[in-house]
Amino acid sequence: MTNVSDRYNKLRLNLTVILYRKRIEFDRWRKRHGMKLFTIILLTAVLVSILMMPYLQHVVGDFFTSDERLATLRTLLGGTGTALIGAAAIAFSIVVFAMQINVERMPHGLFRRLSSDRRLLGSFLGSFATALAVTATSLIPDSGWAAAGITAAVWGIAVIVLFFLYAYRRALQLINPIEQLTLMSLEVQQDLRRWEKLATTVTALVDMNVARDSVEHRAENKFDAAKSEFFRVNAHWTKPALRAINYAVSYAKRFAEQGDYEVTDYAFQRVMLINATYCAAKNGTFVGNNLLFEVSGATDGFINASLEQLRQTMQAALTKGDERLAESTLRAIAGLYGVYLEIDYPQRGGSKYHALLAAGYMGSAVESVVPHNMPDLMMEGIRLMGRSSRVAIERTVPTDITSTADKIATLSQVGVIRANHQPVTLTGFEQLADITFELLLNGKGDISFAIRRLRAAVTGMALSFMETLDTPLGSQHRNTLGPYFSSTSFSSLRSRLASIVNQLAETPRENSRAREIIDNIENWADQIYVTQKEMLLLAVQKRSSVTFDVISWAVGTPEMLNALSNAPACTPQAKEDLRKHAIWLVSTLSWIPDDLESVNFAENHRVTESIFEAALDGDQRGCDEFYETCKKLLMGWAKKGGGHNSGWGILERAASGLIALAIRDGTTTSADALKIQFREMLVAEGGPSPELRSSAAADLARSADEFRYSEPAYSRIDSELARLDQGAVRTLMHEIAEILRPIPN
Repeated sequence: MTNVSDRYNKLRLNLTVILYRKRIEFDRWRKRHGMKLFTIILLTAVLVSILMMPYLQHVVGDFFTSDERLATLRTLLGGTGTALIGAAAIAFSIVVFAMQINVERMPHGLFRRLSSDRRLLGSFLGSFATALAVTATSLIPDSGWAAAGITAAVWGIAVIVLFFLYAYRRALQLINPIEQLTLMSLEVQQDLRRWEKLATTVTALVDMNVARDSVEHRAENKFDAAKSEFFRVNAHWTKPALRAINYAVSYAKRFAEQGDYEVTDYAFQRVMLINATYCAAKNGTFVGNNLLFEVSGATDGFINASLEQLRQTMQAALTKGDERLAESTLRAIAGLYGVYLEIDYPQRGGSKYHALLAAGYMGSAVESVVPHNMPDLMMEGIRLMGRSSRVAIERTVPTDITSTADKIATLSQVGVIRANHQPVTLTGFEQLADITFELLLNGKGDISFAIRRLRAAVTGMALSFMETLDTPLGSQHRNTLGPYFSSTSFSSLRSRLASIVNQLAETPRENSRAREIIDNIENWADQIYVTQKEMLLLAVQKRSSVTFDVISWAVGTPEMLNALSNAPACTPQAKEDLRKHAIWLVSTLSWIPDDLESVNFAENHRVTESIFEAALDGDQRGCDEFYETCKKLLMGWAKKGGGHNSGWGILERAASGLIALAIRDGTTTSADALKIQFREMLVAEGGPSPELRSSAAADLARSADEFRYSEPAYSRIDSELARLDQGAVRTLMHEIAEILRPIPN
């Protein structure tokens, strides 16, 4: 019984889903073809009534043969027509009056346009003319025209009703601010396209009268001098579009005051659409600017006016405390930035001058939010700036994004001053990490300058924020710097780069796209050790919990660089450079201060284990120089950390790690070299004291005799020792322990 009930419920559910899908499909079809279907039905009905005319005449013709009945019919038709004329006038007056009441506060030019709408006036004229036609049916000469007169009157009444309904719906559309904006923008777009066609025609005529070589030269430079001159002479061609921009911004402000932000957003969309149409119409006549001297024609009045309108709107929104309007304005500026990125300039490989101008307006707009204590608005503004920069990477030269990145870094530092603006700084790190990743992935040409500026911006932000007070639990430093430096978050820059490196490791040698990405990462890694050193020293000095991520970065990033150097698509030069950068980066761990507190704090974040893991990874990837560097670092840390009674057993742990590495080499030479290096380290200046050496030797010997390496190990050093020949491990550990023991006086 239960199975039958389940099948029934399942069948009913399936039928419900099918019916619901069919209903959705029908609604979509009706929206697309509903007017066509209605027109077909209406024409079919008219055709049927015409075909049935002989039959109707046969039915009603005899009834109106008497003069008395015919006069009554004429009176009825005449009265009906007269009533319809009055109804048409009254209905039209009411509709137009209602419409004008609703749009009375709109800009004057747009009010005139909508209050004299051709379709609305046409519907009135159509209804009035149809009413006159119905009245005219009262003039039928005899009973032979009775059926035709009645049919015409019936259809006239039906058509008038349809005209009334259309006028009503049209009036509602005109009252709707979104429809008003649509009508305005469509009209302006058509006007701009007409000017474009006219300019193209004039240009074609000019081309017929100029030398062929000058035409080819103009085509090669992508600059249309004739078209530019045409627009200069007819400077008034943008007036309707400028007026439309003013109207749209006016709508945005007005409806923001009423809380109708949907209209506000739509108005700004119209601004972007008009600008896009303008840029398309003027294509081939834009001129970029030059850093050394000003270029004539680079300034565009229409673009400047559009950006100025939005700047003023932003100021008005902040003055009124309207955060929603300010957010919509920021999105509009970001939209214009995207529009201006599509502008083509004569010079090849040049920067996008007008997009940079929009980026400047956007940065200034976000900066103007700072005094108003609106962290959410600042976060949205920084997100928009970051998104715009990522979009620009594929459309312009890499240097164009540097000013925006610098602005993001500057604005994000507000979290250093105001505690409640810490999420702003977090958002800034997110965006700079995203920009960096996008630049490495899609950057074209020489990205070294852009990468250096980005790295400097990130480092400056990080160093400033680490000056703030950190919290032991739920560290603000780690959370805020995490999007860029985190070694545990899957969305951090390092995690995403690791994913890309894994893919590049499987890419064929002939893949040019892979080579570009590898070269970009090599550019990014160049000189990265400088900023890494600054970060490490300040993190340890401030006892910040972000030290864990900084140490992991100094080890994990070289692992990625070494892995990338072994990729099939990596060139010999890139391979050499990547491995060199990896060595310099891991070597920054040697700069950890040698005082007790710094050593204690650093070892609390796994310095010994991290260096050992880096050495293992370098050996596994065949990076011999990197491997030897890590062994030297581990020996240096044994000396630096082992010189203090820190409680972490640094000297013993480092010695165990070096023993594991020596035995992994599988040669007696490695073990002998390790003994020599230990003796040299112990007698060097600043080496561990006799007491510490004696304690470490005893612990190392006890570990060799008592520790069961077959048990699960939580240390990578112990885990590696467990995999090796236990006899060789115990022997070498005892030998190193003997070397560690101080010689009695």
